[in-house]
Amino acid sequence: MLQGAIIGFGKIARNSHIPAFQSIEAMGKAKIIAAVESDEINRINCSKNYPEIKFYASAADLFENEKLDFIDICTPPLFHSEIIETAIQQNVNIICEKPFTLGLEEAKIISDKLKRSDIVFMPCHQYKYAPLWINFKEYINHFSKESKFIFECGIYRTEADFGLPVFNNPWRINKEMSGGGILTDSGIHYLYLISWMFGKPEKLTAKIFNLKHNYNVEDTAYLLLENGTGIAEITLTWAAGARTNTARLTSSCGSLIYDGKKELRKYQNNYEEVIPVPDVSDKATYNSLYISLFEEFIENIMTNNNSSEYIEDAFDSIYLLEKCYKSASEQKTIFLNE
Repeated sequence: MLQGAIIGFGKIARNSHIPAFQSIEAMGKAKIIAAVESDEINRINCSKNYPEIKFYASAADLFENEKLDFIDICTPPLFHSEIIETAIQQNVNIICEKPFTLGLEEAKIISDKLKRSDIVFMPCHQYKYAPLWINFKEYINHFSKESKFIFECGIYRTEADFGLPVFNNPWRINKEMSGGGILTDSGIHYLYLISWMFGKPEKLTAKIFNLKHNYNVEDTAYLLLENGTGIAEITLTWAAGARTNTARLTSSCGSLIYDGKKELRKYQNNYEEVIPVPDVSDKATYNSLYISLFEEFIENIMTNNNSSEYIEDAFDSIYLLEKCYKSASEQKTIFLNE
């Protein structure tokens, strides 16, 4: 059984990563034996609540005392690059929460170092494992040669996730720690999903602004991404009255409509099909996505599959994110092939 450690033991680690790894451990594949938590109060509390895990105050202490097969990085984005570089030096495999770096220059440096290493690296792009988006991708793949598509997607939240109360540190609205607002926090998921479903965008237009909250980062973003396959329109906000997601795909071959409930409706040849899917806005469904992601990560370690595809996927998401902010700042469409 592979042995790993989580670095950063906040809300996402407790609520999603640990439960997913407990399922992986039950399969006899891997287990979390250690963790790093720099906040002393949280570290002490977690030591009591997770007695099977040995806690350290720093990554240096962790690597000095533990022999690891992999690390799982769950810190705010500000710290990702440094931890990744340390893991590369230690020749330890890495799975890392998004975004895997704070900006494009860091992404270039870290990507090059990862490609020169022998380790397995994967970003936490877990949305690819959601049944809803798998259905969209299969539909697009089936008809991509026959029809172009218009895709509209809405991600509605009431506020930024403020994390664990013990930290009293809402890092998601601290630009120095997060890199941006809802576009960085949630938008990056939909940037890699668009590339995965439709192919890489050829041009994009973005608008960011604050619709409701007095954050020092944007609480709302609007994106328009285009290529030869079609157009994708994405709206993201932390200013909605309720938490929900919507998605609609329209083409000459038919359409798919998801209205935030637990079903996807397919319309084709005057026929309606209802496909049950989990609610993608319900955090209770996230664990299954992480289980699938972690299973693939562990399998890649076991088979020595250190494909650069995962590194390029992580890099491309940062590249598109930076171009979105550039478009919003300069108030113009960005042509990506330039």
